[in-house]
Amino acid sequence: MIKDRILASIVTLFLLIPMAFLGCSGGSGSDETAPSGTASIQVLPSGYDFGIVTTGNSPAPLEVEIQNNGTAGLNVSSIVLLDTVNFALNLSGGSKPCNTSSPAIAAGGNCTVEVDFQPQSTVSFSSILRVRSNDSTDPTLDLPLSGSQQPVDTLNVRINQVEPCPGPVVTAYVSVTDQGNYPVTGLIANDFTITEAGGGYVGQPTSAFYVSDTGATISVALVMDYSGSITDVQDNVDDMEESAADFIAQLGADDEAEIIKFADDFDVVQSWQPGTVAGKDLLEAAIYAPYNNGRETDLYDAVVQAVADAAARSTDRRAVIVITDGENDAFLSNYDLAEVINDANTKGVPIFAVGLGSVNLSILEQMADGTGGQVFESTTSDNLRTIYQQLADVLFEDTYVLTYTSLLAPPFSLSIKATLNAIVGEDTKEIAACP
Repeated sequence: MIKDRILASIVTLFLLIPMAFLGCSGGSGSDETAPSGTASIQVLPSGYDFGIVTTGNSPAPLEVEIQNNGTAGLNVSSIVLLDTVNFALNLSGGSKPCNTSSPAIAAGGNCTVEVDFQPQSTVSFSSILRVRSNDSTDPTLDLPLSGSQQPVDTLNVRINQVEPCPGPVVTAYVSVTDQGNYPVTGLIANDFTITEAGGGYVGQPTSAFYVSDTGATISVALVMDYSGSITDVQDNVDDMEESAADFIAQLGADDEAEIIKFADDFDVVQSWQPGTVAGKDLLEAAIYAPYNNGRETDLYDAVVQAVADAAARSTDRRAVIVITDGENDAFLSNYDLAEVINDANTKGVPIFAVGLGSVNLSILEQMADGTGGQVFESTTSDNLRTIYQQLADVLFEDTYVLTYTSLLAPPFSLSIKATLNAIVGEDTKEIAACP
């Protein structure tokens, strides 16, 4: 009996030993031998150029996203800027702030910081945002940063809109921007010269005010491109929507906007809403709402619809802002480029064009320059925050409202020149006959 018990114990012992080695005993061995996973860092964007910043202006901050694409926790040990004089790091910035220079980011997680460009002199600058972590493959990642500050050396004058009827007092809405597309402020009546071709008025305007001082209201149609060339890059969509929402947030209570999206066809996804809290909420919801209408591009029809919608409004000013790569599929459109431009001019609606992606800049320049608008080109979608802020500054605050007494009845050709410290810019617009 005793021998049998001893033999049974020995057999049991031999059965347990391999189980322990295989990690099956008591559940503790599985933790020691299971795959531990790895952390995998990605920093977006991979590089950024703040572009030209003219003296006295500031671009929108850059949101930097630190992602963990791995299967284990990412431990960031430091986030530092190598140039802290001309660039500034905000650890609590962006849509999901890291709030520390050493965040712990779970697998599949992310956090954000912001970088400001604050140049201290008129030269070009470069720096690096350096992120160190426990990623064994890329323990140190560098995000190159660049930008330049320049004194104002260019005046881009655009006659956005003219109200000559019934006359004889004419009101002209004029934007003046510099080589960095920032609004040029501080001009007075004596800095402008008005010329009506054919023996009409020549001289300074009677008055010159900022549009923000006059209470003039505006209707803005935002036209957004969701064709495949845009939506194939998710960052394009995200940044386009965030920037458009930031623009809408700055509408005045008496201003209004509508949202049009397009691809194979166009849709008015949100009709006109005022710049009240409730109106902005509806507009923002429409901006972020998913949209899928194919992969092709019916750009011209969408813009013609936006122009018609804006022209029908009773506000003081009208404008269309279209964000696109500038491509148009002719087999989808009822209009060509010349017809789009002519239609906008006939209705007195300027088109502001924002290039995104692989841009056909020539089309956007013709569309904007030919209607009294302005063209912006984003080197990456991250630049859109600055561009839409510049648009908000121009349209809501810094457009000049010039008045004078005309010596001619429309139609006539109107030229307006602006001068700042011997820098001259000029634009000409054909004024149609009164209806």
